[in-house]
Amino acid sequence: MPYLNRITLLGNITRDPEVHVTPKGTTIANLGIAVNRQWRDESGQQKEEVLFIDCDALGKTGDIVAKYVKKGMLVAIEGRLKL
Repeated sequence: MPYLNRITLLGNITRDPEVHVTPKGTTIANLGIAVNRQWRDESGQQKEEVLFIDCDALGKTGDIVAKYVKKGMLVAIEGRLKL
């Protein structure tokens, strides 16, 4: 049976990426993203929920994130979910 672990997130960067390089030379960029959800409840009140998610970008993607991504930017991230 095939399995699928795929996620797409659209949100704002909560902090500048922290960049680390492994002894083998692989770049790892750690960043945080805030994903907002807004809705109206049964009484018509506006509600908002914010989910903060930590993300890792590895290799060449980590290099690109470290160079171009800054706090407050709106980004789309696609990858796999790891809990």
